[in-house]
Formats: sequence, structure tokens, C-alpha cells
Amino acid sequence: MQIENNVIVGFDKTDKHLFIPKTIVGADYAIADLHIVEGFDSITVEDGNTHFYMQDGCLIWRDKKALMLAEKGAKIPDDGSVTTIAGGAFMYRNEIKEIEIPASIEKVNHFAFGCTELEKVILNEGLKELDAYAFGCNERLTELAIPKSVTKIVTHKVLEEVKMIAGCGYKNKTYNVYKDTYAHRWAKRKGLNFVLIKE
Repeated sequence: MQIENNVIVGFDKTDKHLFIPKTIVGADYAIADLHIVEGFDSITVEDGNTHFYMQDGCLIWRDKKALMLAEKGAKIPDDGSVTTIAGGAFMYRNEIKEIEIPASIEKVNHFAFGCTELEKVILNEGLKELDAYAFGCNERLTELAIPKSVTKIVTHKVLEEVKMIAGCGYKNKTYNVYKDTYAHRWAKRKGLNFVLIKE
């Protein structure tokens, strides 16, 4: 399948290859919708595309410094070329059991790692904004340590009003937080299970 004029062409949920032609200059909605494909084996960006490129198995939107999608075996670049992990980027990547978010990542969006088999996540100092649903639908992930550098945790009223299936929300986890940080105040305000990290 491929993207043309901001529209997915030749959509087939079983197709595990994505081709992005050089004529694509922006495709926010089309790419965001691709997370419904349960994990791409390969993504190809046509030579000459000045907006998107592949690095370490990741589709990156150059101007936004955003990791948009990850193919099988992808590794999050840690060289500063990416500062945001888009919603759904690693969704359905069930082969991932453990992930470390590099210090160069400042923002992780909703369901960026949704519906995976993650058991362990390491968030590094440098992360500023975390969507509360970034690791949604990961029943095996029961604990998450939030670094001091986080100054914003986004929740979605509409998702909180909808009865989420077990494991899809953020309320089923224990948060390890530093005392008197934004994450500590957030966990208390939301009535979440949390443990203070000893310094």
C-alpha cells in the first residue's frame, strides 16, 4: 500500500509493506491512520522525498523531528534527529518486550506503544511531555518510572469517560515518581498508585 495526496491507496490490513513516494510532503492523517495495520514488516521512502526518510527502521518526518511509524526490528534513533514519538508509532509491535526511550525524546504521544507485549519501559531524563495513554493496552506493563524532567502528562477526557477495556488505560499501573515533581502531583491528583523514588 502507499500514500498519495494524503490518502492511503491500496489499503489492505494484511499488507505488511508501506511505500511512501517522493511526492508526499505531508500526510499527518494518512500516516496516523496506518497504526491500524498490525505492524509493518517494511517501510520504503522513495529516493528524492525531502520530507520523510527512514532511519534504524523508523519512518521520520524530517521537519517535525517525529518518529511516525516503526517497522519490525526498529530502533529509536538517539542522535537528536527525533524529539517526538507520534501516536501509534509502535502500536501492535508485539515483538517488543522492553524499550528504552532515549534522552533526546521530549514527547511521547497517545498509544505510541499501544497494544504491545511490553513488560518494561525505561524513560530517560529529557522527556518533557508524556501522554497518559502512551503505553495503553499493555497488560503486562504494570509499573512505569517517570523522570523528573516531565512537566506535562496529557489525559483525554473523552477516553476517561469511555469504559476502556482492562489494561488500556493508565490507571492500572503503579507509577514510580520523584517527590514534589509534576508526575508526583499528577499521580496524587488522579488518585493513582505511586511509589516515591528514593534519591
